[in-house]
Amino acid sequence: MADIKINAITGMNNISSSFFKDDGVASPRVVRNADITVDGKATKRDGTQVFLALPGAHSLWACDLCMLCSAYGRLYDISTGEAVDVGGVSGVQTEKLDYVLIEGLVYISNKYWNRVYHPATQVLSDWGILPPSGPILSAGAGGLQPGTYHVTLTTIDQGKISGNGPISSITLDAVGGIGIYSRPANTLVWATDQDGYVFTLVGDVDSIVEIPTVEPLPSFMCSPPPPLTCITYAFGRVWGVDGDTLLYSEPYQPGYFKPISNRFKFNSPITLVAHISTGIFVGMKDRTIFLAGTEPEKMSQVLAGAGSVKGTLAYCDNLPELGDVLGTPEKGYTDVPVWRTVDGIVAGNVSGRLFNLTKNKINMNAADVGASLYRQTSGGFQFLTSSKVSDTVSCDQWRNGVLL
Repeated sequence: MADIKINAITGMNNISSSFFKDDGVASPRVVRNADITVDGKATKRDGTQVFLALPGAHSLWACDLCMLCSAYGRLYDISTGEAVDVGGVSGVQTEKLDYVLIEGLVYISNKYWNRVYHPATQVLSDWGILPPSGPILSAGAGGLQPGTYHVTLTTIDQGKISGNGPISSITLDAVGGIGIYSRPANTLVWATDQDGYVFTLVGDVDSIVEIPTVEPLPSFMCSPPPPLTCITYAFGRVWGVDGDTLLYSEPYQPGYFKPISNRFKFNSPITLVAHISTGIFVGMKDRTIFLAGTEPEKMSQVLAGAGSVKGTLAYCDNLPELGDVLGTPEKGYTDVPVWRTVDGIVAGNVSGRLFNLTKNKINMNAADVGASLYRQTSGGFQFLTSSKVSDTVSCDQWRNGVLL
């Protein structure tokens, strides 16, 4: 039998039936237990070893401060190689968690539950502060002029305030004041001037005899976020998904959301949210939209490409082989969003378009959900993606042990 001369391998290609792409350049239908370098060399994959035995573990995520995962309704920090139980996760135990690092704190959420993790102390806290109940008002003595006044309360916790609770109103028919009955502890009083609508700080008081107008209420109509999926941090705001709606926080205030007004509503469940320097990609099963711009009020919607697969997003560096297609000025192309769509693996560029990295090379069956990560190993960089549904050729090869 004559020798088969292979000078280079271009990676998998299960679309073309030809093994050789050019003279001495091979495109196997399946590449198993090997990595292909940028210069076309095949290298054997390194073996793996168990880092930590934790049955039922999922939602692995890491930063410079911690390494987190969940198992059987508990959240664990495994950065030391041991599973440190830091608290419970309510809801469906297998529901994937999403994480965002903001100023040394890790914001965690899925569709049932959310919390904030403090790596320095390995404790969880609430995400945002719940508003108090509305005040019960009565007329009293004071120097307020006749008119209608509106009063609301905020909770204060370690120097931070909540959004306002329900608003109560009272009309004074003569000069007087406003009494507040059974005001909860750790609350501040905010009120409008007579027949006004701007709430300003009155203080930690049980009666209002005058209305200072120096400090307006900064968290008016704000509340902590509901449980969200696909959370990300971009342009000073937290973005997250509630069904078919993309919500976003107030600027630089992760605990202040306005679900009624601060949102983009789509007509399909959202599967993915990816940020880039010029906007945000919003993926759904049937399409992916690009929200162009960095200020929500000025964003415009542009069709970017095919439907996106939930859970497959990873941010990648070092993509110089793509040339100028990404349109980024950075030499190493840092923090490029890469994920899986129904048409293959794509990278999002600053123009709001999807560059298909596997087009005409790999046919992947449609999947509803998957997982991805970006890593550096053996001097190279890899984007790894997986799902229960893969391409038919690879599945048959794994099941039957036959190379095609």
